[in-house]
Order: sequence, then structure tokens, then C-alpha cells
Amino acid sequence: MAPFKGVVGENHVSKSTAVLVALASLLLLTWATVVTYRAPIEEDLVQRVQLALSSHGLPPLEIHADGRDLSIGGEVGGAVDPANVADVAGQVWGVRRVSVAALVVRGTMLDADDPLNPRFDTSRIIRLGGDLSNPMGARTCQRTMARLAAASLVRFEAGGASPVLDSYPVLNDLAAVAYQCPDTDIIIGGHTDASGNREQSLRLSQARAEAVERFFYLAGIAADRMRIVAYGDSQPIASNATAEGRAANRRITFEIRTRD
Repeated sequence: MAPFKGVVGENHVSKSTAVLVALASLLLLTWATVVTYRAPIEEDLVQRVQLALSSHGLPPLEIHADGRDLSIGGEVGGAVDPANVADVAGQVWGVRRVSVAALVVRGTMLDADDPLNPRFDTSRIIRLGGDLSNPMGARTCQRTMARLAAASLVRFEAGGASPVLDSYPVLNDLAAVAYQCPDTDIIIGGHTDASGNREQSLRLSQARAEAVERFFYLAGIAADRMRIVAYGDSQPIASNATAEGRAANRRITFEIRTRD
């Protein structure tokens, strides 16, 4: 009877081994599936969060996903509240937790001695150069710059002429378009709301238009292609009775003309 018991034992061991092998294979398959699909899911989550931040006027930031948990870093201007960044990201479907510990809030660029003297972080200004094989015409340039300026307003430090850091991306985009239409002149218009007196509004609109002109020059746009116009509060596009209307009236406009 002993040999018979040995065969049963061997069969039992073989079945146990088979179960273990099957279980290991299932675990391996599960792991492979998670690894295969996790990266695309994380990438999609990051893209949707970037879109959400952009829709709230926030600049592009460094977003790292670990499953459904996000870590957001990078630099933002002093007007940006990190808690607001976390709140916007946390409302995106699929996000579980958001950390903004790596987010750095930059100080103001405002010149305390002369707020109307624009200051720049030149490391953020993209220097343009090179020959153009297919330059834009004046009409195309006008439409493109108007669309960019309407989609993302150029904003400045409160009461001053220094562009906020969050507006550097749109200023770089506008300068790039201006560079692609070299046979045109660019008239940069500065506009304010009606919260100050007429003289103050004109001075502020002049200083802000000059700041954009200086930004473009630092980016590589020839100075003789640009001129500025200070409109002050004379051309409102919304009611000055509301905060939203005043924000819309504080703007920079661009008029593109073919050079004589």
C-alpha cells in the first residue's frame, strides 16, 4: 500500500504546483495589464488637468501623476493662490489627491520706486531669430494676434506697467506672430478702465503699451516696426460698473498695417 500512497502524494504535489503556477500567471497578467494601461491613463489625466488650469487663466505647470494622485510644481506669479490651483485640479474627474508643495510663488515684478517703469524677467522671454520662408501677410497677422489677445488678456501688476509672469506665455506667442510678418508695422494700443482720473489713465495706458513694445523688442522685433498709442479709458468694451467689465477694459490691442 505504501507505493500507492506515494503516487497520491505525488499527484497532490503536482496539483498544488499547477495551482501555484496558475496563480502566479494570473498575478503576472494583472501586473502587466496595470503597467500597460497605467501610463496612458496618467498621461490623459495630466492633459485634462492642464486644460482645466488653462481654462481658469493659470499658466502651464509641471504635473506628475502617480496613478490618480497628482503633484503640481513650477513657478507662478504672486497673484496666484496655490490653494486655488489645487482646487481646480482636484475638480477634474479621476483625480484623487493633489499636492502643490512643489509650487513656487514668485514675488512681484513691480518697481516700488516707479510702478510705471516696467521690469522684466528676461529669462522667460523667447528670443526670436532666423529667416522666414513663408512670412504672414498683414491680414493674417492681424487676425492671429487679435485672437491670441482676446483668448488670454495681457495682464499687469496692479497699478503698474510690469507684465505679470503669468502673461509671459501669451506675450511670447504674440511676439512670435509679429516676427512672422516682417513687412508690417505694429501699433500697440494701451487701454485702462475708468477707475482713475483721465490723466492717470492715459499715463498708465501709455506705460503698459510701452512695456509690451519693450517686451517685443527684447524678443527680437525691430524697434522701427512698432509704435504705441495711449487710449486711456476712452474706448471701453464693457461696463465700468462691474469688476468683470473693468477687467475687460484693461487690455492691450494690436493694429497691423502693411509697411509703406
